[in-house]
Amino acid sequence: MSMQANPFQRTTIMIMFAVSFAAFVALLYGLGMGDPLASGKNGEAHGASNSIVGYKALANLLEKTGVPVQYSRSPAGMDNAGLLILTPGPFTPTEDINAVVQQRAYAGPTMIILPKWQVFKDQKLQKGWMMRGDLWGAEPGVKMLKDLADVSITVDDKARPGRSVASAVGAQVKTPERPVMIKGDFIRTIVRGPSSKGALVAYLDDGGVYAQLDRLDDSKITDADEIDESYYPVVIVADADLLNNAGMADKPTARHALALIKAAATASDGGVTFDLTFNGLGSAENLLTLAFAPPFLSATICLITAALAAAWMAFNRFGPPVVDKRGMDFGKAALVNNSAAFISRMQRAYLVTDLYADMIRAHAAAAIGISPLANEQEIHQKLDALGESGGNRFSAFYDQLVRARKPQEIADGAAALHAWKKEFIG
Repeated sequence: MSMQANPFQRTTIMIMFAVSFAAFVALLYGLGMGDPLASGKNGEAHGASNSIVGYKALANLLEKTGVPVQYSRSPAGMDNAGLLILTPGPFTPTEDINAVVQQRAYAGPTMIILPKWQVFKDQKLQKGWMMRGDLWGAEPGVKMLKDLADVSITVDDKARPGRSVASAVGAQVKTPERPVMIKGDFIRTIVRGPSSKGALVAYLDDGGVYAQLDRLDDSKITDADEIDESYYPVVIVADADLLNNAGMADKPTARHALALIKAAATASDGGVTFDLTFNGLGSAENLLTLAFAPPFLSATICLITAALAAAWMAFNRFGPPVVDKRGMDFGKAALVNNSAAFISRMQRAYLVTDLYADMIRAHAAAAIGISPLANEQEIHQKLDALGESGGNRFSAFYDQLVRARKPQEIADGAAALHAWKKEFIG
């Protein structure tokens, strides 16, 4: 019998397998990463946003000037070395911000950019672009900072945009439109507001020593027991227009933003991390996420390589292919075997015990010349008279098979009755 030719070429099968396997791995990766694969172009005020209130231009500017930039989508990013920039939304809980600040007191500097402008979508704009609305006002900033310091935030609607104001980190900077200013007992000025109502940018006077930030407003903490030189600064940007995409369109403002980032990150190692978890773009880690992240990524690669090696061995089998046997043979023996297999599969062997026992009895009676009209008792007596086999006569073997119900008992009884017939009848 000739073996049927394979309808697919080996190369075709290998390509199909490779594509399917790559798609499966990509599916696992997508399921594991989840939200981290989501685009940051949602128009909100965060480091991956290209809208008028986002900070993507600042991130690009930092990268072009040689500063490493990361986008953190998990709580683990709060421990990154270097400057961490938080861009909380107007409804971010104060306890979440306070927890990050406390966590990073000895880990690295933190910059908090308060939300300024409301935005709304316009179908005419490109994806990720937004229309700027009114100000959020003072209330969101006061609420989210209340666990850090008792502050007041004001909006100067009478200030003249473009007016130069003093900065502790470099040259003067232009006053943004409708400037937002912050003031408080533990708030020290980095960038002065256009009036005496507060600062556009400030740092938290928490007992640390920040010589690069206090040129305009010295720390009021003089008690040596309260000073800790190992603290990292917490910078609060009250007016987001000094750092957002709209502000980066002005070269002097962009230069000042770089100077501010550099001063805030002084004495810290690493680059700049933009946190995205406070903007709804974070996700919790799961087992699939860990499988595609160091140090578990190496184990995942080893498993994938082993799977590919096993597949390659399957395509390169040793020796000629084995031809499968027919599922159903020809002839009487095949009919008997298939019927027996069917009865065994259905677990109905006990239904044929009487029939098999009667068949053996009829063959034996005919072989020794017992009349077909003789009754069952007479037939058994004459067959028992032939003698014993293994200590039992025909009647005992017959009854053993008829009473059997379990598969093993049926097999043993049938074998014993068949052996008796072979010994005395032939």
